[in-house]
Amino acid sequence: MKKISVAFLAVVLAFSYTSCSTNETDLETSQEPLLKKAQLKRDANGAYSVRYDVSDNTVSDTRNDVNSLTKEFHLSKVGYDTKDQYREDLSLKDNTLRIGFIDNETGKSTRFIIEDKNFTFAKGNSTEFLKTYDWTLNSDNTVQLDFEVNDNVVAEFVYNEDLAIYEVHLSKGTSADKVFSRIINIPDNGVLKIDFVNHKLLGKGLEEQVERHPRGIIISDS
Repeated sequence: MKKISVAFLAVVLAFSYTSCSTNETDLETSQEPLLKKAQLKRDANGAYSVRYDVSDNTVSDTRNDVNSLTKEFHLSKVGYDTKDQYREDLSLKDNTLRIGFIDNETGKSTRFIIEDKNFTFAKGNSTEFLKTYDWTLNSDNTVQLDFEVNDNVVAEFVYNEDLAIYEVHLSKGTSADKVFSRIINIPDNGVLKIDFVNHKLLGKGLEEQVERHPRGIIISDS
C-alpha cells in the first residue's frame, strides 16, 4: 500500500510540474510583441504612409484619439489566421503627424511624431533638398533610416550631443551620392529624434538660413 501511495504521489508531482511548465511556456509565448516591424515613408510627392508587420494571428484596429490627435493601431491576438502586413495612407494636420501602435497583450506602445511642411501649401519648396525618406523600426530596437536627395545636394550625418538629436544636414553642392542609409540604435530612454537640417543661402553672399524639416521622434517602451 505504501508503494502505491509513493507511486501515486510521484505521478501527481510530475503532472503538476508539467502543468506549471506548460503555463510558463504559454505565458512566455503570450508576451511576444505583436508589432514586428513598422516603416514610415514620405514619397517624392510629399505623401506619407505607414506599413507594418505583425506576428501570427494578430489583428489591427484603427482608432483616432481626438485628445492627442493620434491615429492609433491597436494590435490584439486572435484565434484564427490573419494577414501579417498592413498599410495605411497618412496625412499631416497643421504640419504634424502622430501615429501610435498599441500592443493590447503587453500594454506597451510605440509612437511616431512627425513635423513637416505640407506640400499642398509649400508649392514644392519642401523638396528642394530631400526627395524621399523612410525609417523602419525593427524588432531588435534599431531604426534603419533611408533617404534620397535631389541633384546637387550634399548630405552630412551627425549626432548633436547638446540636443540629443541625430541630424542630416543638407546643402547645395556637388556629390556623387544621392541615396543614403544608416542604422541607429534607440537610446536607453526609448526616445529617438531625427532632424533633417536644410541650409539655404538667401541670395548671393547673403546670410545662411537653417530650417529643420522634416523632424521625427520615435518613442518606444517595447
